Amino acid sequence: MKILPLSRLNTADHLVTPLEFDDIEQDSPALSLMTDFRQHRPHTVSAETPALWVARLMATEEVDGKLVIDHHRNLVGLLTLERLSEQSLLAAQVTLGINRESLTAADLMLPRAAMPALDYKDLAKATVADLVTTLQEAGEPYCLVRSDEYQQIRGLISLRELSERLHQQLSLKPKSSVLKVLSHTLN
Repeated sequence: MKILPLSRLNTADHLVTPLEFDDIEQDSPALSLMTDFRQHRPHTVSAETPALWVARLMATEEVDGKLVIDHHRNLVGLLTLERLSEQSLLAAQVTLGINRESLTAADLMLPRAAMPALDYKDLAKATVADLVTTLQEAGEPYCLVRSDEYQQIRGLISLRELSERLHQQLSLKPKSSVLKVLSHTLN
């Protein structure tokens, strides 16, 4: 065993983020963009947590989504900044007939059953371009990654993070249900 040399930080040394690097390209492995829960603790919040508190917490932590868990730490949904928007808060208040301070993460989350998931083995064989196309075609800004083999929710992929890492604006196709609603409205 050897002792490694220690030093002090220089004033020019700064914290880095993945956004400072151009190491992700269209042909890079798709796994390089997954937040792997084997390596990073997922951003979670309890289902009973007041929604307004979660919004402040997400702003402080600079994250745009949190996985929602129950009291057994089981995944029950996903809460995003979009779902915490003023419009979503008002809609939930009217629908549930409660005041905004009483709204919880569970009231505004995307339920687990509605969340798309990719299998880890499929993602391991895919490129970033494959992943971008898949999310854009599905119209999904988030996707869970599961390991079918071990029955584990292994990770999360965010289209916003993909955009940032690729240094380009990626957009989603509107979901077909939205298109159907619009076409029925126009007819």
